[in-house]
Amino acid sequence: MTQAQRLRLNQIALFLMCVILVFLAWQSEQRIFLTGARLAVTEEAPGTVRFAWRSPVAAPMARRFEDAFEEWRGRSERIIIDLNSPGGSLAEGRAVIGVIDEMKRSHTVETRVGPGRACLSMCVPIFLTGEVRVAAPSSRWMFHEPTAMDAVTGEEVRIPEFERRYASDKFVRDFFVNSDINTAWLDGLVAEWRGRDVWRTGRELMDEGSGIIQRLE
Repeated sequence: MTQAQRLRLNQIALFLMCVILVFLAWQSEQRIFLTGARLAVTEEAPGTVRFAWRSPVAAPMARRFEDAFEEWRGRSERIIIDLNSPGGSLAEGRAVIGVIDEMKRSHTVETRVGPGRACLSMCVPIFLTGEVRVAAPSSRWMFHEPTAMDAVTGEEVRIPEFERRYASDKFVRDFFVNSDINTAWLDGLVAEWRGRDVWRTGRELMDEGSGIIQRLE
């Protein structure tokens, strides 16, 4: 076999490997979509529909919301997004917020966290996207700096201090600065969450004047 033939065979083998990897990635994505967390959709009253999410902020959350909105777009004027989530992916959270912003162009969107339910980490910016924001006094909330995760093990990765500070500042700018959060309360939160999780109840957030919750149920 000549060198040119060997080179050609190597090129073919590399191409086939790429095709297989693309197929496996697509297959994995399809499996996640088919078996991933479900969005529970119920009609509360004529014109009002509830989207209940009881899972982490992870794919295919944004797709679930997008599909449900397309189904109910012409049959509702008000959407209640009922959350109970430990948080999760910043990228997926950003995508979910994009879908909610699209909903708000034509519908009134209320976000809600019920009694004993939790809205942790990336769930909070999603909650803040609601035009009307309602929570129970006993609801649980957690805030922390964004963390870097190992893509393989899922474990938290330590990063240099300047990178941690940059990531934290960017998170605040992207998700909190242009929200209804009380700026003085936000400054206190940023000082408090350095290196630890910050927990509050719905009642405490209201009593502290955080601006996150508009009304306790």
